[in-house]
Amino acid sequence: MEDNKITKLSLMDKLSSRILPFMVTIGDYIAIILAENIALNICSYINPSKFYVYIPNMYLCLWVPAIFIFFLFYAGAHKKMLPYWEIIRNIFCANFYSVIASIFILYLIHEDTAQISRLYVILLFFFSFILLCLMRKLLVYICNKLNIFKEPVVFIGGGKTAETVIRFYDHNSYFGIKVVGIIDDDFASDYLKRRYPLFKGVDRARQYIEKTGVQTAIIAKTRLDKTQLLKLINSIQTVVKNVTFIPNLVGTPIANLDIRRIYRHDMVLLNVKNNLAYFHNRLIKRIFDLVMGLIICIPAVPILILCYFWVKFDSKGPVFFNAKRIGKGGKEFTCYKFRSMYVNSDEILQKYLAENPKAKKEWDEFKKLHDYDPRVTKAGRIMRRTSLDELPQLLNVLKGEMSLVGPRPYLPREIKDMGEFYKIIIQTVPGITGYWQVNGRSDVTFEGRLKMDNWYIHNWSVWIDMVLLFKTIKAVFFSKGAV
Repeated sequence: MEDNKITKLSLMDKLSSRILPFMVTIGDYIAIILAENIALNICSYINPSKFYVYIPNMYLCLWVPAIFIFFLFYAGAHKKMLPYWEIIRNIFCANFYSVIASIFILYLIHEDTAQISRLYVILLFFFSFILLCLMRKLLVYICNKLNIFKEPVVFIGGGKTAETVIRFYDHNSYFGIKVVGIIDDDFASDYLKRRYPLFKGVDRARQYIEKTGVQTAIIAKTRLDKTQLLKLINSIQTVVKNVTFIPNLVGTPIANLDIRRIYRHDMVLLNVKNNLAYFHNRLIKRIFDLVMGLIICIPAVPILILCYFWVKFDSKGPVFFNAKRIGKGGKEFTCYKFRSMYVNSDEILQKYLAENPKAKKEWDEFKKLHDYDPRVTKAGRIMRRTSLDELPQLLNVLKGEMSLVGPRPYLPREIKDMGEFYKIIIQTVPGITGYWQVNGRSDVTFEGRLKMDNWYIHNWSVWIDMVLLFKTIKAVFFSKGAV
């Protein structure tokens, strides 16, 4: 294979790492000023006589934005090459500490702060977070549309690992990467061959990188031994600012991975925590379920009443379908749902599968029928598409039998099909929604669901629960692969 022609970086690519933080800072400043004014105007409108207090313009226009920008940079919210939801989490944390620091400083510099209401603090936190996220989203959209300010990178390794990383950044919805070239001795990925400049010879990696002017190199050859990897890093480290290498840890829970260093001996310890094994984390998850469950119940009650009469008059039979499901520790519990199938659904299913071999094959693989299920009622089809049939499970959440987010509530008859995943999944309570529901839902095979539930349990965090709840609302709203 002949090498592609080496192309040097443009001036825009060289300056992107310097210009982008400046542009992000301007966007953050505008978002914070808007949030302050919106919060102040709402409070003044609700109760003008009690809320009014003079706040110096220097505080509103300089000190508060400076505090926010400091915490945003400290949290790494300006960095490129980070997953989108990790950036949102960083913004959330920075926003929380910024609001606290801003209010504290206001109390120090201003004598009359008694009238600064708690409502203002809540509104400032809410609007600053929303506007910071929207401003980032707008900047990302503009940059991706114009294909500017992406991080120029060179990959060392032309196999599936490099392909996976590139595909991830292409669909990450944040500032992506610009692949300047891929270096390897043998290129195994046809996807990479068709799209990017290829340079043969890992031993000449330093020369290629030096000629392009790229400052970030990603080593995606996971089969290199320690000596080869160290030699490669030492070779290229003097011509780039950043060297990233991908360790062979596929399948390891990484969301809760802590890196610990022994500097004297150049050793790294990777600590994998099972978060749900800690009592305080289980308590936090339970409090989160109770608080969010009660909040969701407020708009859900009138919907529940409407669905009750809808099911009652749509077809004969009980309104609720109370089935046994596997709970924490393998203990069975009653899972509440609106009935979405005919009373004699088992007979209808067996007859349908006997007459349709294609449907029988689909049932054996997915334990579901996607396009048409003869057991489902007219009301049931709509409720399943919008997941309204699962609303009664809020009662299971309040009782502690289920969580808002968790593994799928499996049937007792499915235990034999769960295999080695059974002991892992029963470590926690099942959820109304979960990782597999927002990543394919009915399109995922039974084994795929088990693997996704396994991933969730090993990588659980409150932030992941919040993200999955948000993505569930989005998936239900667009009826994506409804279960």
